[in-house]
Amino acid sequence: MNRVRNLILITLGLAIIIAIPVFFSKRGPDAVAVKTAKVHRTSFVTKLPENGVVQHPRVETVPSLIGGNIGEIDVREGDRVQAGQQLATIVNPTLQSNAQSSQADYDSAAANIETARINERNARVGYEANVATARSALAEAQRIYRADVSLYANKAIPRNQVDADRAKLDQAQVQYDQAVQQLRLGAVTGYGQNSVQYAQAAAQKAQILNQANQQQLSFTRIVSPFSGIIQTLAPQANDPLTTMRVGDPVTAGQALFTIAPDTAYIVKAQVDEQDIINVHPGQQADVTGEDFPGRTLVGHVASISPVATKSSDPSSTARQVLTTIRLDRSPSFLRDGMSVDVDILTTNVPNVVVVPSAAVTKEGGKSYVYVIRNKRAVKTQVTVGASSDTQIVVKSGVAAGDTVVAEKNPLIHDGSAVTPAP
Repeated sequence: MNRVRNLILITLGLAIIIAIPVFFSKRGPDAVAVKTAKVHRTSFVTKLPENGVVQHPRVETVPSLIGGNIGEIDVREGDRVQAGQQLATIVNPTLQSNAQSSQADYDSAAANIETARINERNARVGYEANVATARSALAEAQRIYRADVSLYANKAIPRNQVDADRAKLDQAQVQYDQAVQQLRLGAVTGYGQNSVQYAQAAAQKAQILNQANQQQLSFTRIVSPFSGIIQTLAPQANDPLTTMRVGDPVTAGQALFTIAPDTAYIVKAQVDEQDIINVHPGQQADVTGEDFPGRTLVGHVASISPVATKSSDPSSTARQVLTTIRLDRSPSFLRDGMSVDVDILTTNVPNVVVVPSAAVTKEGGKSYVYVIRNKRAVKTQVTVGASSDTQIVVKSGVAAGDTVVAEKNPLIHDGSAVTPAP
């Protein structure tokens, strides 16, 4: 009886020992809590953060080109002006007097040209009359000489008469040649000192002087070089806090106004020389600032300086490259000189599948992620593309809507039971 009971107890014990591992093998290990991420399509962006300063793309100083006193001031700071619009006037009586005098001299010299033309025509008529008279005298002397030669041959007159008429013919020829030469020289020289050429030269000289004086007089009007917005007016010489006033003296070259075009602002950013290889014209840049919290202004890289300069930070040995960003629009709250933060989007690929960088593991030169299917981690090979510190573009292997393990966990292997971490 005891023997049978002992056999029963031994049999029950063996059954329990066998059942325990079977039970646990069917239940499986406990699920591992892991961080997960839902895969979706989005824009893959890498940013280069920099500091920048808001500026007008062009600010030009408008100086006074002459000395004098302020006559009028027609604009104030912030006014919009058109190209050529009068900004102020300068009073200078000497310039006005010189311009009036030189204008009168030029008008007189121009009138002298017509007078010279009349005189020249009259002189030419006189020269031509002299030639005609000399030609007529020469013809008469030739007639008389030929007649005398004929008479002498018939012994009608003595030899001395023929010789005297020959001398008169030679003299008439000389007078005619002189008259012709004087006519030719007169055409070249203008028939005297008061020639048309002389009058034209005098008028041209008077015109040059008058143009110079008129230009100086035009400088008494200060005009806008282009359409834009008046930024500043010059201060008084003895009071830097007060802008210039009517009557204030000015000197040639003194700055009177600054003007900027009414166009979109730019942002000047200093990019470290090691990062400039990733910056290219046309890249988008997001601009934010403490002066306009909650607002992001969009711009694009407009130009990159060809020269690297020493950092403005005296403690830094790095060199920087000035990069210009042109804002797409300029809200009214922007001011020249504002400090801003700039994020240059060095990579901006739209509509791609992106996973967290921690989701990708590498083995034997291949990349894998663990895709969660039926509460288990399925090791899946993927083809990856561009990456940043936080994200990786996946070209194939996973699709939008998949959920992946978003961490590197040594407890996870292919087929591991997983549950999302809280």
